[in-house]
Amino acid sequence: MRHNLVEHKEHFQRDELEVARWMKTDFVFLRNTTTLKDAAELLIKNQLNEVPVVDEHQHFLGVLSLSMIMQSLLKDTCLDESIEIHYDRRIKPLSFQEILSDISPLTKASVPVVNNQNILIGVLTQHEILEVLAQTYHKMNLLETKVEWFNVCFDNIYEGIIVVDKNGFVKMINKAYSSYLGVEQGAAIGQHVVSVIEGTRLHIVLQTGIPERNQVQFLQGQEVVAHRIPIWRNNEIIGGIGILVFQGVSELYRIFDRIQDLQVTKNPSLSNINIEQQPPKEDPITFAQVIGESESFAHAKNIARRAAKSPASILITGESGVGKEIFTQAIHSLSNYSGGPFISVNCASIPEQLLESELFGYEEGAFTGSKKKGKPGKFLLAHKGTLFLDEIGDMPLHMQSKILRVLQEREVEPVGGSKPISVDFRLIAATNRPIEDMIKENKFREDLYYRLNVIPIYIPPLRERKNDIPLLIGHFIKLICKKYKIPSKEISRETVATMMEYDWPGNIRELVNVIERLVTLVEGHDIYFDDFQRYFLEQRQKRQIPEFITMEKTKLESFNSFESLKNAGLNKEKELLLLIIKEEKGNKTRAAKKLGISRATLYNKLKEYNIELST
Repeated sequence: MRHNLVEHKEHFQRDELEVARWMKTDFVFLRNTTTLKDAAELLIKNQLNEVPVVDEHQHFLGVLSLSMIMQSLLKDTCLDESIEIHYDRRIKPLSFQEILSDISPLTKASVPVVNNQNILIGVLTQHEILEVLAQTYHKMNLLETKVEWFNVCFDNIYEGIIVVDKNGFVKMINKAYSSYLGVEQGAAIGQHVVSVIEGTRLHIVLQTGIPERNQVQFLQGQEVVAHRIPIWRNNEIIGGIGILVFQGVSELYRIFDRIQDLQVTKNPSLSNINIEQQPPKEDPITFAQVIGESESFAHAKNIARRAAKSPASILITGESGVGKEIFTQAIHSLSNYSGGPFISVNCASIPEQLLESELFGYEEGAFTGSKKKGKPGKFLLAHKGTLFLDEIGDMPLHMQSKILRVLQEREVEPVGGSKPISVDFRLIAATNRPIEDMIKENKFREDLYYRLNVIPIYIPPLRERKNDIPLLIGHFIKLICKKYKIPSKEISRETVATMMEYDWPGNIRELVNVIERLVTLVEGHDIYFDDFQRYFLEQRQKRQIPEFITMEKTKLESFNSFESLKNAGLNKEKELLLLIIKEEKGNKTRAAKKLGISRATLYNKLKEYNIELST
């Protein structure tokens, strides 16, 4: 009989069961009820020396060969008595690495493959085995070449590099580092990093899980610049890397001098300018402050860097708190509009009736209560700079058409004005709402969407880039300590690992909030897991929106706004407010819309009722 067992193969995972990928699933086999005559004819017809035998349930029984058939014919026995039961001849679909550890089954012409229930699912012939061995040999050669290249590169890099395991013992060190330290590479391997590198903090980085970049370290009698990077895998630290970036701070000054000389060569008028001039009071945001190295986040940064050089409109999407504005400021700093102003407008926070005058401005006497000399709008203020329209998805439809016209005509007409004014600015919009779904629901103009979405940038939420959390923690701890003039603090590895397991629904904004709380409230130098539990995990449980027994959900559904509640004579604003926010999972924009109020009114209500929600 010939049977195809491909369906069995699909039940196995490719990365674990290599044999299942290589075995033949279209093979010849016999039932144990087959006669010796039919078995012999089947073997001769298919030019086989042997064939596997199964029972009526496809359970593997053994192997029947032509020589066995001939012996049985001479003995006049039945097929069941002729089967050679060779359990060492059968294998389960393991990896070839496990199979090759016992070569005896593979010396046969073919090896039956069974699953855990002893059901025959395939046959592994010598042809497949030889093909696997050939490919394995080829891969080993490639791997050997890669390892050789790696070793050559590792030893020829100018920067000193040392690799340690999770306990701080040296696994690798390159020539540059060993030469600088004055130790033999072989002697350093296996020793603890503390005994190899004077004053190192690499072992401390293994304890905290927080990378330390561009740190000045006193080594071999001089100050050097170093990186210390923990290696995370599955939320556990498995080792660390130390990199000696500059072999002496004096080397940095030489680099600065070369930069200055280069600038003077390009522009002689700069010859009297000192490169160490005082920085401005507020340094511009650059991509150096956009922290993250995960694949998805790095992809977003790469697109943003390329987009910065173009004047095309950008639409940034992502959940609330992922850092859309800092992306926008970094793009502005890198763009041709960096010399102009950066104007940010939160479309959700401005009342609808004031939005037009805020964006377009107004002329003198345009309406009652207007300023005598009028007021320039955000479009005019952003001239020769960047205009950031945050939460563009919350903009009313009638305003969307007016913004579209500005983008098309590059002209603005203030409220009460009679002449349009030409404007030149770079527009970047952002939203946490599903714009494409809103277009289908006629809540957002399709033509405006295409005008805004020339260069789309999606910023992934923190839960999708958890490997960036240690980087962010280290960055913000230093930033907050500096801001509040607090001595630097360390955070335990256990706390960092717990933070990596948390989903951070508030994203970066929530993470910064928690770090700021821990830095300011924890006394002493170290932040431990108990502190994180006390000041965040337990507090978070207390802030959970309570269940309201006084008003059943069915009762509230008939009152979908504050006005309907008041008209019904029910003074239950707070209960309704909390319930709707809970239903919308803390999204204040959707909650405000469901309640029939503006987002600004919602914030006022939260403040009025002293309601604190997790950020």
